[in-house]
Amino acid sequence: MRAFLALLRREYLEHRGAFLYAPLILIGLFTLIIFMAFVSGHYRFSGSAGNAFSRIFDLGYFAIAVLWTGYGFIAVFFYFADAFNADRRNNAMLFWKSMPQSDFKILLSKMTAGLTTLPALLFIAMLVTGIIAGVATLIAPYFLPVLGPPDPTRTATTWAELSVVVLVYEVLALLWFAPFFAWVGGLSTVVGRWSIPLALLIPVIVSLFEGVVDFGSAPGGSYVLSFLRQRMTFTAGSQDLQVVLFANAPIDMPQVIQHLLAAMDWPSTLGGLVFSFVVIALASLYRRRSLKG
Repeated sequence: MRAFLALLRREYLEHRGAFLYAPLILIGLFTLIIFMAFVSGHYRFSGSAGNAFSRIFDLGYFAIAVLWTGYGFIAVFFYFADAFNADRRNNAMLFWKSMPQSDFKILLSKMTAGLTTLPALLFIAMLVTGIIAGVATLIAPYFLPVLGPPDPTRTATTWAELSVVVLVYEVLALLWFAPFFAWVGGLSTVVGRWSIPLALLIPVIVSLFEGVVDFGSAPGGSYVLSFLRQRMTFTAGSQDLQVVLFANAPIDMPQVIQHLLAAMDWPSTLGGLVFSFVVIALASLYRRRSLKG
């Protein structure tokens, strides 16, 4: 267990630029923008904004969560495309091979870090950004009294409840997209960073071959592309989130989470996780044999 934790820590150290330094820079820029808005007076709203100001933080924090989530999934995708082959480039694989750690365990630690440790750092960055936005929301009425007195309790409650909802949503989305991450990571053990275009090109070539064989009789022209289109769409609970955010009512966190869990296609999710472990096993087998060669 201690060796596995050491492997996770190594992944953090090797990729802290995208998952620590970059978020810190973005938080700093966000804070600077808010500060400059107050200093320059561009925070001002029209007089009619007073009635709607109670929802500004809700929608603003949701927008922040969407941006951080989008950045997180892009960063995780590129992490998988790089991490599975990075230790080969810097000869770190020789060091870890000198220790009693199997290739499967090493790749499993990379996948674990990509699905837990690294997204957790970005989630913390989202929480910090939300706190900064909340503080700006609370002090804004002191600069523009028409907005009404601040409500710290409501702001803190919204921040906490929406954070939990986003956390559940991100965990479910990571589980859902795990096969895609494993796919590009497995390819990178063979072709390195070329795995990014190949991860997209191979399914296209397979679908073209499929169209030649069955003369385009598949629904949508290809079974493969139809499956991928369905798999790449993660909409579990999206409508519920939109209804909650745009309704003039407090967030019902337990109900939203219940809807998220109920809307999840669990058989497909479990099947995708099995596929991910198979890809890791095959990639570890290739690593072991290629290093011996």
